[in-house]
Amino acid sequence: MLTRRRVADVFVTSERHTTRLDVLFVVAVTLLLAVHLTIFVAVAVLAPVTATEARNVALLPLPVEVARALVLPFHALLLGSLFVIGRKAAGRWAGFGAMLAVLALDLRSDPLDPVYGPPTAEGGWIAASLLSAGFAILLFPRRRLLAAVLVGFASGFFAVAALALPAFLIAIALTPPEPGARHSRRKAVAAFAGVWAVPAALMQLLWVARLGPAGWVERASVFAAEFRPHPLVSWLEQDRLLFASWHFPALVTFSLAMFLFITAIIGVVRYFVIPQPDEQGPVVLRVLQRFPAGLWAAGFTMIFSSLWWGFSGGRVFVLPNLPILAAATPLITALAYRGAKWLLTVNAFWRLAAIVYLVGLILARTTQLLITLVHAFQY
Repeated sequence: MLTRRRVADVFVTSERHTTRLDVLFVVAVTLLLAVHLTIFVAVAVLAPVTATEARNVALLPLPVEVARALVLPFHALLLGSLFVIGRKAAGRWAGFGAMLAVLALDLRSDPLDPVYGPPTAEGGWIAASLLSAGFAILLFPRRRLLAAVLVGFASGFFAVAALALPAFLIAIALTPPEPGARHSRRKAVAAFAGVWAVPAALMQLLWVARLGPAGWVERASVFAAEFRPHPLVSWLEQDRLLFASWHFPALVTFSLAMFLFITAIIGVVRYFVIPQPDEQGPVVLRVLQRFPAGLWAAGFTMIFSSLWWGFSGGRVFVLPNLPILAAATPLITALAYRGAKWLLTVNAFWRLAAIVYLVGLILARTTQLLITLVHAFQY
């Protein structure tokens, strides 16, 4: 075994050479991480305490600076998880694009309840990091119970993250079982739900111990209010709020979003049209199983959260959807990169379209990053 490893190491080190593209990638990632850290420090030091942040800090006997600093490792987990699943979807540049997409949102687009950046003491950032780690871990069948633990804790930090549970269960049901596995899909789904319930219940017990029964009921009633009859925001108004949460004007945002979604759909279709080795079962199930479990979970999480927000009647967009916006929507960029890479191989017309798209995507994301950096110093 040791001899085989040495032979493999020699093969890898002898065949893999550093290229200019490798250097460019390292420089790009380094700059992106430097910008993230700059924004983190700027927001941690300069950003005023929002009303939501004050309520969160009041629950814990911690200074706001300490609470913000505790978010940094979770934000690092978010970036790392997005890179892993983006790289799995379409290579390392797609992983880089998923990381870069975190900065695409104008987090302060909600004037009544703004979010100043990743270091703010918001449970949404912690929930986003745990959800994104769950999406990444779900790609590895032997680690799926660990994903259940992370998603369970995420729902404790941010109640809306509980919408991810049915998304993960559907994703597990749609993916093929591991070769040689003793358990069926039904048992795998039940095991995931059971493991998820342990940290989710533990977090609620901690909230009861911290707030008391009366305080816990009052906190729960805020979330339960979404399920009572209430006026709804019109579909057009919701679209306006959606496009207001990006850095660009609505028309530019709509055009970029259309290109992004069309190319992402092409990337998704590429999964379905390419057969996988050792496929078994009905044709429809075989086709569905070609899509990675982590992306299934992220996609259904976005769908369920969109339905929830659509019926919530709320006008604040970013904060209620923060975990899903930070953990799931950046993966659309990775899928769009996958679709654009395939378009490069079709013909001259689509090759030109793909090049224009990829260049435009880089310019758009870079512009958003620069705007975010400027915003980080304006309070």
